[in-house]
Amino acid sequence: MFIVKRRSTMLWRALLWHFRTNMDSRSPSTIKTITLIRHGVALHNVHDAQTGVRPNYLDPRLTDPPLVLQGEMQARSLGEQFRRRGMIIGHHRGGGSTLDDNNPSASSVVGQDVDEGVDSGEGSTDVDVGVREAGTIELVVCSPLTRCLQTASIIFPTYFSNNSLGPSALEGDSNQLHILDRSCSLFCHGDLREAYGVHYTDKRSSLSRLKSAFPAVRYHPMLTENDEDWRPDSRETREDVTRRIHNFFLWLMRQPHGNVAIVTHGVWMECALMNYWPEVLDFGRKRVHNCDVYSGKMMLSPEQDGVVLRDVEKVAFHVA
Repeated sequence: MFIVKRRSTMLWRALLWHFRTNMDSRSPSTIKTITLIRHGVALHNVHDAQTGVRPNYLDPRLTDPPLVLQGEMQARSLGEQFRRRGMIIGHHRGGGSTLDDNNPSASSVVGQDVDEGVDSGEGSTDVDVGVREAGTIELVVCSPLTRCLQTASIIFPTYFSNNSLGPSALEGDSNQLHILDRSCSLFCHGDLREAYGVHYTDKRSSLSRLKSAFPAVRYHPMLTENDEDWRPDSRETREDVTRRIHNFFLWLMRQPHGNVAIVTHGVWMECALMNYWPEVLDFGRKRVHNCDVYSGKMMLSPEQDGVVLRDVEKVAFHVA
């Protein structure tokens, strides 16, 4: 615990140093607009149509499962809502995705969102609010699991064709201080992945396979070829996930982009919201379902040795 606390403190001091000494065009925004998006329905979210039994997460055949047709439709509908609000770079009406599912046979499965045995709602339709101060999303950051990269590629197709893959600056002695240049609009960060271990559904594909399927994505340099974090006999706790979220938010505050979309997972989003703005989930009585969207403001908090979220709302997009 002491080591983790000391590490966070060092990151916080690095943040302050960066703000005080790098006040140029690449300086980070002190207040960011963030949009949290859970991936669409994937193969492991689909219960058996006859028995109602969920898939066996211990089955190696479910390693890094792709979206099913319902999940693709959810993401496509969500992307259209974003385009209508002018939130996507280079958006155009009627634009579709050119994504080729790496498991086409799975796309014929239409199921319900029942992640971890919890029944889903019908998308984000229960709260009648819009995206506050909606502006163009400058950066999309994805989990390195296929279902999130697929979801992002369908919602934000222009980012997967226009992303700059030029070199980015690496400040300091640690990859934790990896700074993107402003031209980068698409990035994959390992701290956005779902709680990992034991469940093959949360074991990622090899980095070379991801790069082959999603070549426009810039990947964090700390991502190794094979998933070295996943273990068959131990699984992360919610405290572990919350620690990763804290480190990710510190990293994000160093980036020059002011409006960021984060495509991630249900447990990750629930941990983040419960830790930083629990009232939006009714203090744990509500769950995050597939393609749910939450939007709010993120800023530094010296008193809390990190960041805080403010004015977080669930966005009412009518997703198929």
